[in-house]
Amino acid sequence: MSISNIVSRVALIGIFVVMVAGCTGVKGQYYLGMEKYSQGQKDFEQAVAENPNDAMSHYFLGRMLLAQDKPEAALKHLKKAVALEPNDDDYQFWLGINYWSVMDYKNERKAYLRALQLNPDSTYAHLYLGHNYLDKREWQKAYDQYQIVLRKDEYDPEALFNTASALHGMKRYKREHKALLRYLKYYPDGHLALNAVASLNKLGDYSWRNFYIGKRKVSFETVKFEKETAEIKTETTASLKLLGAMLKNAPNLSVNVVVYVKGNKSLAKSRAVAIKNYITGYVPDVERNQLPISWFGQSEIVGSSNKTQNLPESVRFITKVN
Repeated sequence: MSISNIVSRVALIGIFVVMVAGCTGVKGQYYLGMEKYSQGQKDFEQAVAENPNDAMSHYFLGRMLLAQDKPEAALKHLKKAVALEPNDDDYQFWLGINYWSVMDYKNERKAYLRALQLNPDSTYAHLYLGHNYLDKREWQKAYDQYQIVLRKDEYDPEALFNTASALHGMKRYKREHKALLRYLKYYPDGHLALNAVASLNKLGDYSWRNFYIGKRKVSFETVKFEKETAEIKTETTASLKLLGAMLKNAPNLSVNVVVYVKGNKSLAKSRAVAIKNYITGYVPDVERNQLPISWFGQSEIVGSSNKTQNLPESVRFITKVN
């Protein structure tokens, strides 16, 4: 994760102290919220020049520099803010982020721990301390931090995803499996979803799969049918709706629907036709020639060369290259 992404995610840390922080706090939160980092840098450089012992000015100057991916320049100011106000947990937390950005992971951890001493309820300090433990393969400690976060917010995406990573490190694969499915239930798209699906597949679960649609790699929940029929199960149509939307937005794109049913080629064909009909019926703007179909009366072989698996019934989406 880049510094700018972290800044965006936790931009509102400290918003509740603005009421007592005065003009400096209001300006700082304004610049961060509006992403006017360069302008904020100039303003707080002037403030620091006028009052070198103003902890909050150093803090916000450090934040502006971090947001512009200038971690070395930011470090001086965040260290100064902490030196002037050592009991401010926000300052300690952002000093930890700054240490991470310059790859000083030992001091990063110390800063998060100090922030938590000052404020045990600091959700972000728990979250990023968990990341620090995870990077050092301290799986149980990382897991414990993520559970603290999830007790506060059961939908926190990073804590959900990294809970599965920590469980994998502890070789608790059944619990990892549940954690991955839980993550995908709430966050079915994005780069973490792609990673979650890849991890599921490594565990032998192909209820989700990643496919390239055009040049974009997308996570799809596997299309399922009622037993021995071509009737699509309603709870698995989300993938078909997504594919339909993508085809509508790219009228020159064609995606081959490939269906496998071991020992029943006729049923495989019926299912391929059903998928095509569903998508073109749900999204009428999709042309039928955008969805060529193929079918096979055999299992699909998935996995890597050293660990393969046969899927007796499956559906693949393959971008057609013209």
